[in-house]
Amino acid sequence: MTPKTPWDYTILTVRVGLGFWFLVFGALKVFQAGGIPAFSRQVGKFEILKDPWNLPVAYFVPWFEIIVGLCLMTGWLARGASRGAAALTFLFIFVSGQAWVRGLDADCGCFGKLFTLDHGSKMALLVAQLVAVVFVIATESRMNRKIFSGSQMRLP
Repeated sequence: MTPKTPWDYTILTVRVGLGFWFLVFGALKVFQAGGIPAFSRQVGKFEILKDPWNLPVAYFVPWFEIIVGLCLMTGWLARGASRGAAALTFLFIFVSGQAWVRGLDADCGCFGKLFTLDHGSKMALLVAQLVAVVFVIATESRMNRKIFSGSQMRLP
């Protein structure tokens, strides 16, 4: 649907911005120096998974982030992508939170090597990301609200 009001442009901007966020940070995990093996070592520092499972997770998560980001940016499968963004965000909050509670000094690699944050700042950023994801999910029905508005069909 084409945006018609300033509110529609706000919704579109948040969705595309969130998609860009996931795309960039997924791509940083894959394409920066060290790539997937370096991210696998970072996943291992959280001590959640045993050693053979770190690498498959390190392959899956960044590529899933890239796909979610592209879908949010283009609007293709945006409803599923917004749910995927929510799942990723909850995963990141869980992993970072358990590391914080357990006192692990593990850099999640969430932001590639672009910058590192302490646990409190990372959790605040992840909560802000969650707010943006919830906003996208809550407002996506507004962008699609007129799909069946002209139907003359009557149920018996």
